[in-house]
Amino acid sequence: MPRQALHPNATELEDFVLHALTASNITTELHRAAVNSPAAGTHFPGKLWQSLAAHGFLHRFIPSICTVDSPTTRLPCKDIALTGYLMTRHHLSLGLTMTWIGQLLKCHFLRSLDCQDLAYTQAILNGDSLCALAISEPKVGAHPKHLSCNAVKQGDTYIINGEKAFVSHGPYADRFIVLAITEQAQGRKYFSAFLVPANTAGLQRMPAQPVKGLQPSSHCNIVFSDCQVPSSTLLGTAGHAFEEISLPMRTLEDSLMLAPIAGAMQAQLDYLARASSACSKPFERHKMGELLSLTESAKELGIIAASKLDQHEDTPDLTPIINGFRSLVDQVQTTLLERHDEYPGLRELASDIQILSNIGRQATATRTASLTDRFLDEQRK
Repeated sequence: MPRQALHPNATELEDFVLHALTASNITTELHRAAVNSPAAGTHFPGKLWQSLAAHGFLHRFIPSICTVDSPTTRLPCKDIALTGYLMTRHHLSLGLTMTWIGQLLKCHFLRSLDCQDLAYTQAILNGDSLCALAISEPKVGAHPKHLSCNAVKQGDTYIINGEKAFVSHGPYADRFIVLAITEQAQGRKYFSAFLVPANTAGLQRMPAQPVKGLQPSSHCNIVFSDCQVPSSTLLGTAGHAFEEISLPMRTLEDSLMLAPIAGAMQAQLDYLARASSACSKPFERHKMGELLSLTESAKELGIIAASKLDQHEDTPDLTPIINGFRSLVDQVQTTLLERHDEYPGLRELASDIQILSNIGRQATATRTASLTDRFLDEQRK
């Protein structure tokens, strides 16, 4: 897809994003990576990633980290959401945008949880390293009641045993943020997080799992067998990793990916407009107007969600916005599905949009039920 022409009133951020994406020759490099590595999970376009980093795509949103005493800064969530929208509309890869947001979030958590390895955090910002988050486990997902991977403290070390599943970027990450049980009391499990290098003895990276969609992102399982790590790899407060990392990470990922999904929907409409103009029977103008309105509304919800993250010290409950966004996505995708045969290019992004829209639906459903219960309780009073 050609670079979008900048509006004369484009913001400095929009100008930065589109010029950097063009300079990185990103669409060509993504195509080349897909051709050279057709098997999912066997390759990550490292040179492309480093080119994006060189143009400031990580440093711009998280300032350079110089010392342990550097003040923790908040993520500029609205700017990240808008950049994610522009990125996806330009390069048509929700998987790459998801990787970018994921690395920003991991860098943010490493910094806010006082990671002592400043050189590693800087390597992520430079595009030289990728970090993966390992929470979910086989057959049980990320539900804390059912997780079993544990870390036992022995002197100045922890010994980790267990298996993590569906670890995003696991096949090529050089370090893992691993959540493991470090204490159990009165039927409750307490989790701690550790930053574990991929080459640590006792850590086995399993073969990449062939996942259709969201390229170049891929997944694998990792197995820990008496994996010994020093106490210095502990992140944050021992026993509080689920509250400090897992819960806020889920909300941040769900919220910050809304605008990029809207960017993918807009890219579908960009394609539809070009393809329709070449057809003997162009797409109906009224129907196009409806789809544009729904897609723009979805974008605005994504920006609103990110803005609310900026406005609150604690991570707010954005369930109503997320549910409303998903409803708009469903409407647009249902309408476009009827045109997939006539306009086959619509399928390229439809699968990724569906996958990302479905991620976290179970957790959102639980929060939606709580929202309903609170509302009904208020009505009874």
